[in-house]
Amino acid sequence: MMTPASSRPCERSCSSDTIFSLPRERFEAELRQMDGEGLKTLRALNPRLEKHQRAPATDWRTWLMLGGRGAGKTFAGAFWLHELARNTGNLTIALVGPALHDVREVMVEGPSGLKGIAAACDRPRWEGGRKRLVWNSGSVAYAFSAEDPESLRGPQFHAAWADEFCAWREPERVLSNLRFGLRLGADPRLVVTTTPRPLPALRRLMAEDGLEISRGGTAQNERHLSPAFLSHVRGLYGGTRLEAQELEGLVVEGEGALFRAEDLARARRSPQAAGDDRGCGRSARECPRRRLRDRGGRTP
Repeated sequence: MMTPASSRPCERSCSSDTIFSLPRERFEAELRQMDGEGLKTLRALNPRLEKHQRAPATDWRTWLMLGGRGAGKTFAGAFWLHELARNTGNLTIALVGPALHDVREVMVEGPSGLKGIAAACDRPRWEGGRKRLVWNSGSVAYAFSAEDPESLRGPQFHAAWADEFCAWREPERVLSNLRFGLRLGADPRLVVTTTPRPLPALRRLMAEDGLEISRGGTAQNERHLSPAFLSHVRGLYGGTRLEAQELEGLVVEGEGALFRAEDLARARRSPQAAGDDRGCGRSARECPRRRLRDRGGRTP
């Protein structure tokens, strides 16, 4: 006998036996018997993610997601962390935002936050007195403010999500304290989500070895935004550096910049960076060294 439709997705979500592993005929039968709440829960458990919102398939330690306003950065960070916490028991996690207010109102309680995206059966509970989020699995995420870097001394974590890195007053100090605390488990990981700004701290982060970067423009998440929003801001800021930074998620280094910080780091690490690049087979657009040389500059 089948269990009530409204409870099936929740029950399946708590084990590896998901509805999507069923044979096609059984899968379709299950869908037909689900009520509206059941379908809503199923959608929450299996959202449609854009390419830039999916965690890299590599063996990464830090994933940096740069995105324009409304590009789905918060949803991406929350989804990655929620899946980790609900499927792995007894993890200790750090949530770091520009201020404690941002952690609670955006990362936790916001429409794309950890509670907002979760199905009812897997929704973590917020304990305001202890500034922490608790999952049924036993995993716990603690809230930290980037305004207090020293608060990250002492605690230790299995994973962390840092939001709006470029809005922090002392980004490198906060990040270093956070990373020294990522010392639990076999594979501690850090996700950083932010709209970029031309900060030295961001440039150095982007140039790190082993860092994975994904980038998403506002238009890629257009279906979740007001229809008038993009046309309005493009009319105001189209063709400006502000559009490139705030809508496209690009790091605008300054007037006259030839290429981005990660382009330089990639060029220095590539075999061609040590010698003549004329035989590398890449166009000037793809090869930073050729782009600089073709404009009369000196290669790095």
